[in-house]
Amino acid sequence: MTNILNENYRNAKIFFDKAKKDYIYSGKKKYIDLSFASGTAILGHSSTIQTKIFKDFTKKNLSLFAPNKYTLDLLKTLKKFLPDHYTNIIFCNTGTEAVIKSLRISRAISDKKVIANVSGSWHGSVDQLLYMPKKNLLPRQISDGLNKDDKKNLIFIPYNNIIETKQILDKVKKKLACVIIEPIQGSLPNEISFNYLKFLHNYTKKNKIILVFDEMITGVRTGCKSVQEIYKLKPDISTFGKIFGGGMPIGFLALNNKISKKIKKRKLNIHFGGTFTSNPFTMYSSNETLKYIYKNKNKIFKKIEKYSKIFQESINDFCLKNELDIKVYRFQSMLRIIFTKDKINNRFQRDQLEKNKNLKIENFKNFLLQKKIYYPNNGIIFFSNQSSKENLNYLLKNFKIGLKKYFG
Repeated sequence: MTNILNENYRNAKIFFDKAKKDYIYSGKKKYIDLSFASGTAILGHSSTIQTKIFKDFTKKNLSLFAPNKYTLDLLKTLKKFLPDHYTNIIFCNTGTEAVIKSLRISRAISDKKVIANVSGSWHGSVDQLLYMPKKNLLPRQISDGLNKDDKKNLIFIPYNNIIETKQILDKVKKKLACVIIEPIQGSLPNEISFNYLKFLHNYTKKNKIILVFDEMITGVRTGCKSVQEIYKLKPDISTFGKIFGGGMPIGFLALNNKISKKIKKRKLNIHFGGTFTSNPFTMYSSNETLKYIYKNKNKIFKKIEKYSKIFQESINDFCLKNELDIKVYRFQSMLRIIFTKDKINNRFQRDQLEKNKNLKIENFKNFLLQKKIYYPNNGIIFFSNQSSKENLNYLLKNFKIGLKKYFG
């Protein structure tokens, strides 16, 4: 038998064949979904608008490879979602591809090789960034088959530690191609990062270093905006994806005018192509979905943030009352259960405090699966516009039972 080696399949315990509203199905069994395609399906599964988009598109006869008008339509819509300082867009097939191209641009413009990655950030399956920081912040590769030079050209700076970050950057700033960060991290979604983000923004501007924001998850999800717009920050390059695709794979980069002018002035030959880049199905689905979300944004975000807040506060109150060493962190509608109530500022601290609880955490996840609740593999919990109040109450009931059973 030939095996599937992709991470999501390698250790899968169950396979699903359909999804609707806030359920995913395996045969006749249905499970309440808390992943929603890693937050992509903000409108829920098989939503009315998504079904209509797919049906309408099948009536159109289009070439996949020729420039299409749906890309131009999408560009107009994106202006409602992106900050004004971005003047150029580069469409890609995936978020990972968008990050790869952001690094390519940074190195081409700066003519430097070293990348500063903020610890705790996740940027997809990008060779140059498939590393985790050790305790001393030196990179440890998390995949075989990587180029040894990538490790030499990567440094980590500690998330939410301004003093140590500045000390590291001061030593290498003349070698840096860019600083890249996931501003709100799935590993620790909360609002404690503002001062750190502001520091990075000001430091990179002062030292003329390219700053890259990876907003795959937070793009659109933050009330049709982005974290940088909420915090009034202006990175040079940003990468987006997930929700923007309207149910189809997508990634894209947004470049500010300064970056765009440098590419043009220096006549840099940077490759951005791809067979399915800007394919009309994705462009059409993205544009129609985004228009719907924007038109109904007050209703959509009011609901998902309300449900997220209820979940966070109810579980945290329960854990406090029952003296459980657990806390739910949240940034708007991104949630994560952290299996410690100690104050933490970054993923490294989280991992250190959780490492002796891995068996309990796994047993807790299996308990939820038995209760027909699908807990995300990456640990980031999302609600959708189709999440029901009835299922929210069911979730709270069983989460509390499971947490007390395995951590009480």
